[in-house]
Amino acid sequence: MANWIGNETVLTKDQLIKELEHFAIASEPYRGTTLTVMYEAVPGAVWEEEHLGEWFTKVTGIKVKWEAMSNYDTILKSLEDQRTKAGIYDLVGTDQDMMAFYIYYQSAVNITELLKDKPELTPPFFDPEDFYARASYSDSKGNLYALHAYNAFAGTVYRRDWFTDPKEKEAFEKQYGYELKTPLQWARDALKSGNVKDDWTTDKARDVAEFFTRPGEDKWGTITGVRAGDHMGWYIADGLDDCFQLASPAPEGKWPLEVPTISPVTTPWGIKIDENNVIWGASTAEGGTLDSEAGQACYKWWFEDCLKFCPPKAYEMDIVEAHNAFAYDGKYAFMCPFYFHWAASVLPTPESKVKGVFEFGPYFVYAPAWHPRKPRGYIDPSGWVISNYSKNKEAAFLFAAFMTSKAVELKKNLSLGLSVRTSTMNHPMYRAKDEEWGHMLTMLDDFAKLQFGTDNRQVLYPYLLPLARDVGIDALEKKMKGADIAKKVASEIDKWIKDNGWYQKKITI
Repeated sequence: MANWIGNETVLTKDQLIKELEHFAIASEPYRGTTLTVMYEAVPGAVWEEEHLGEWFTKVTGIKVKWEAMSNYDTILKSLEDQRTKAGIYDLVGTDQDMMAFYIYYQSAVNITELLKDKPELTPPFFDPEDFYARASYSDSKGNLYALHAYNAFAGTVYRRDWFTDPKEKEAFEKQYGYELKTPLQWARDALKSGNVKDDWTTDKARDVAEFFTRPGEDKWGTITGVRAGDHMGWYIADGLDDCFQLASPAPEGKWPLEVPTISPVTTPWGIKIDENNVIWGASTAEGGTLDSEAGQACYKWWFEDCLKFCPPKAYEMDIVEAHNAFAYDGKYAFMCPFYFHWAASVLPTPESKVKGVFEFGPYFVYAPAWHPRKPRGYIDPSGWVISNYSKNKEAAFLFAAFMTSKAVELKKNLSLGLSVRTSTMNHPMYRAKDEEWGHMLTMLDDFAKLQFGTDNRQVLYPYLLPLARDVGIDALEKKMKGADIAKKVASEIDKWIKDNGWYQKKITI
């Protein structure tokens, strides 16, 4: 395996051998064990199954039964495991949205405590502090409940060649009265000036989308997907709520990336969970922001405005398919939010029609609600969670540690671009990919500090996600206005919280 990894690792050759030998030795008591592993079928976990699964079994003698599924199916399985305590799987590969649920119900293994009890399991170069955004998988005491496997940031992807074309720039300024810049340049200008008017805002996004929408040329301002599906819940929760600045700012002196929670209004869905960890609601009446002016503008953008600048196929796609369409159709000015799962594995490939011309910027922002320390962008670290009901916890830890080891993290992410380790992100081989990946790393140098995921106290995520999804689907079918959809979703979330005994309940995570 060391030969297969070669020099594509942050470890020296001697360190690499030492790390791999650890897995061979530590696994001796568990050889012949079969682990049941389920995961969300996104590029990072698929790569791990295809490229690391066989190596893990060869090195450790531990067999793995892999089950790929949708994100929502991993949620349903997690709910079932917590309810039945049957250990229906040993590990689940999922993103950090569910972390509060696992910690609150103690349905995931406390890895910090496991390693205190079984120190012989700890790899020599384990280094959990090297995990980027480690807090996203930790409880309030810093105990680790999952091992980060890969991370997708989120932002705006756009056709740099369209935005910088001199003829287009001249025509745009003549029509709108201001200079057409790239989203990255606008955002950088605002960093310097401190003025949101200089930024890549929703108003500018609307102008740009309108300007590039030319059905006769089969060119479109943007692309999205509104076919009924799970994304009707998570695309607001994971992305658009940060574009429209629904959460409170990070504490003074801190950036969103540096904290696990934000109060009093947090993300997703602009729900109030106050400084005392008491749950209130999503509506302005309960201290939330989902039906605020910004929340109404959020739903209006997705379900009304942006669809004016998309081809009819937007009604036939979900958001995942829209990501692929941006790459393979090559006829859209920008997409926002865009998840970086596709940054390295799709956009720069030979089949992509935007190879060499795409670039990344941060999310656009809704100026009336803007604050320099509010979340702007979604950090979505996915990782391996060990079921607390598994009979194979030690073998499961070795699996998770192997998949996330410094031995393989660089090699994995030279293909995926989804690093979760600071050592990989700073490595020259990784940094050399920046231009190929549309200056993704350059953008993150400036704006990663504003990224934030699902709040570590959002224990209700698996219950509210399908609720928000179903209300969104129903509203779209009824052709409701965006403002009314925001009010409806906020009202239904408030009702669920009260009906199910969570209203004004204090939680401990």
